[in-house]
Amino acid sequence: MRIVKPLLAVVLIVASFAANAGEWSGTLVDTMCYGKNKANIGNDHNGGAAKGCATACAKMGIPVAILVDGKMYTIAAPSKTLADVMGETATISGQLVDGSVIVPEKVMVNGKEVNTSGMM
Repeated sequence: MRIVKPLLAVVLIVASFAANAGEWSGTLVDTMCYGKNKANIGNDHNGGAAKGCATACAKMGIPVAILVDGKMYTIAAPSKTLADVMGETATISGQLVDGSVIVPEKVMVNGKEVNTSGMM
């Protein structure tokens, strides 16, 4: 019986992660600029005055998110790995944690997989 309870706990934890698996498609945004102004969806911000702003923010380490139907999901991956595809449409497969963070298993942009491994 001592083994059954811990094993049951592990099974329940794994099952809860599996229940949150999914796929999300939307636009990659930087969380700082989008958080300040919902119009900052592409790579150029402030009405186009700040060219490449989202890329610059991602390169500085500002967290990247995917905007899906008006809801922002933060991507738990090194932002620098997504810097070159900011403002693009992406499809992310992975695990949803706490209802707003995606731990990506696969990120696809323009038919190509983006390598999001590395240190955060």
